[in-house]
Amino acid sequence: MLLPSGDLLLLERKFSLLGGVLLAHHGRAGYDQKDSTKTVTGTVTEYNWKNPHVSITWEAKDPSGKSVVWTGEFSSPTTMLSYGMSRASFKAGEEVAVTVIAAKGGIPYGLVTKVTRPDGKVVIDLSDRLGVVFQ
Repeated sequence: MLLPSGDLLLLERKFSLLGGVLLAHHGRAGYDQKDSTKTVTGTVTEYNWKNPHVSITWEAKDPSGKSVVWTGEFSSPTTMLSYGMSRASFKAGEEVAVTVIAAKGGIPYGLVTKVTRPDGKVVIDLSDRLGVVFQ
């Protein structure tokens, strides 16, 4: 049975919209799943509260004392609100210890699993969700 051309066009539009949604999410293959996590301490230089992902950038020192700028990715603002974060969670100049699942190849980028302030206060701790990150 053939569909009338109007029905076929409608069906095509629905699939094209759905396809865009399905392809919009990215995988986690670029992250080092074997080494689990890495904690990097430094000073916040930027905090972005916007879709599709909240991000934090901080300056740290490598073992030789050279400055390295790291970027950490969180989930969406809506999801991070449900974990107790807000657009006011971090300010430039604040010291933080950020635990990430680091990108492969030594790139200073990672998926944030935990952030702690110098006084020991934990801002966010998603370490219990490590297995979920890679599903």
